[in-house]
Amino acid sequence: MKRPFEVRIVLVRTIYERNIGSTSRAMSNMGFDKLVLVAPACEITYEAQQAAATGQTGLQNRTTYATWDEFLEKEPESIKICFTARDGKGRQVRDIDDVLTDIADHAPQFQTQSDIPVVVHLIFGPEDWGLAAEDLEHANFCACLPTFGENWSLNLAQATLLGMFSLRKKWGGERTKLDGGKLRRAPQGIKGIDPDQTLKTWLEEMGFDLTRQRKINVYTVLRRMLLQNTPTKKELVVLETVLQQSIRKLREWKAFQKRD
Repeated sequence: MKRPFEVRIVLVRTIYERNIGSTSRAMSNMGFDKLVLVAPACEITYEAQQAAATGQTGLQNRTTYATWDEFLEKEPESIKICFTARDGKGRQVRDIDDVLTDIADHAPQFQTQSDIPVVVHLIFGPEDWGLAAEDLEHANFCACLPTFGENWSLNLAQATLLGMFSLRKKWGGERTKLDGGKLRRAPQGIKGIDPDQTLKTWLEEMGFDLTRQRKINVYTVLRRMLLQNTPTKKELVVLETVLQQSIRKLREWKAFQKRD
């Protein structure tokens, strides 16, 4: 993308507040925080907050418009993508991936290098019949979310999540860094436990020669298998106990063999 973009999720005449809350949560997953409601057909109560769970930002900072006229008057100029399974007047409904590719490659807003974000409205209709033909007249593009089963009707909150995910997949963004993507370190604060040294001692007592310089040997293989995922403190204590007891038994057996 030649310039940044700002995505705003627009819910039109939403019937169930839990879907508004769930959409807010989905927005927090996808890194968006601007939620717009047009003529909502429900009150926003504690149920919406419950559905939003850990993604309250969009819900709490939402903007509400009573009509499309008010929306068009107060919202900035934008690329408007309406999600629907029906055609608008003179507009063909295409898969969202095709629409996003088309916008990125041909929309004039994205053909100019700039630091000013392009506002993109992703617009979703009510749960019963979706966006009406009159709603689709405001769209620059009409898109649908592909399904693969007999049931093509999506829950509203699921549809918003899929729409946002499709956009991120095509246009990018900074991915969340999960624990699995971080450099792992051995747990700290386990006094007297050195799993690397204990493993080496155990293998030496078992008769393995660890002095040979090899990229892969029994120590490196076992170390990777046992320690690469950073065991918990409790797991390290168990491993240490097993290895230490095994070492003691091996030494006792060797001492017994010498006496004989």
